[in-house]
Amino acid sequence: MGKIKVLVIPSDTRGGVGFYRSLQPHEHLQKLFPDEFEVAVNVSPDWTKIDYFKEFNIIHLHKGLYKDMRAFYLALEELKKSKTTVVMDIDDSWDLSPTHPLYQSNKVFHLDDLVKNNLRVVDYITTTTPLFAKEIEPFNKNVKVLPNAIDPNDERFKLDKKPYDKVRVGFVMGSAHEADVKQMGNFISKLKPETLDKIQVNLCGFDLRGTMRMIDEKTKKVTERPIQPTETTWYRYEGMVTNNRKIISDKYKRFLNMYVPNLEYPDVDKEHYRRCWTKDMNHYYKHYENIDILYAPLEVKHFNYVKSQLKAIECCFSDTAIIAQNYGPYTIDLVHALDENGNFNGGNALLVDTDKPDDWVRYTELLVNNPDILSSLKKNIHETLKDKYNLDTVTKERAEFYKSILKGE
Repeated sequence: MGKIKVLVIPSDTRGGVGFYRSLQPHEHLQKLFPDEFEVAVNVSPDWTKIDYFKEFNIIHLHKGLYKDMRAFYLALEELKKSKTTVVMDIDDSWDLSPTHPLYQSNKVFHLDDLVKNNLRVVDYITTTTPLFAKEIEPFNKNVKVLPNAIDPNDERFKLDKKPYDKVRVGFVMGSAHEADVKQMGNFISKLKPETLDKIQVNLCGFDLRGTMRMIDEKTKKVTERPIQPTETTWYRYEGMVTNNRKIISDKYKRFLNMYVPNLEYPDVDKEHYRRCWTKDMNHYYKHYENIDILYAPLEVKHFNYVKSQLKAIECCFSDTAIIAQNYGPYTIDLVHALDENGNFNGGNALLVDTDKPDDWVRYTELLVNNPDILSSLKKNIHETLKDKYNLDTVTKERAEFYKSILKGE
């Protein structure tokens, strides 16, 4: 048999999903195994051209949601008669909670039902964690865990993290985490004044792009208008992480209220807060140059339980400590670093139980006032995760997986 021909169909080419789950993994597959694999990418598949798809041994797609689902399903039926194997990747749950921004559209267009049906009809599934794999198995037992991973030699993941006068705490996230951030309460207001003087809260990913969307329940007609800055999730985030903007100086507040993308405040180094505007996928990781301690809160709900541990992986490779919710993905690799007496025990993270929200404050003060523990957490998370989530490691697993399914193992 010659090279294994793989067609990659990413769900998008701009966001994190298309990059982490489709494009980057297969770029690396081609790089590490050029004599065994031949990879092609198609961002706009025409599922009526069935002969085109039959040219490939493996088709990798993400979720499988298309405008013409009938053509997609007819193509899958034809491909089952051929030697082409369809592998569907899925990185988050189809079961969105009412607090998710896409909950309404998900229900109106029955996207949850489409995803569940796709799980049943494709040949194999790849996903991010063992927790999610267990949720998928009732729909399809052919599930393989291929976690998110990072190539530390990739220029996109190389940082220039300079020393800073303040300890930079904060968030690197998208717009769908409002309910998660609420788990922390008004934590900034509870910090001791002397602790607040030592930190800067960095909110990374600030974005004003988008529209306000309305869906008519009866006609399903969608109408949109440009979103205003004060209507965005990011405006609300900013209030939540700055004690309703009380930690922001009046002069800086006037500057922020201009909402000029990517314009940096001249005296931001003296402020308790920093707004970091969104970056494209090739520069997204650079946000970690402004984070010493990452907050990773999670609302306790099924959707979050099966999420990826990507934030922990990013901390591993970016010299960043993490304070995370003791729930779901953060229980896979993270080990709480304090014993029952509150003494440091060599773990790699600080984990906050959901019923103890004041620990967000307590752990922040612990790390800010104990730089040796902060340094140890950065070192420990790197040492415990760096091999498992190196893209070389996961790509070798992917190569073996692809070869095994073609052998029928």
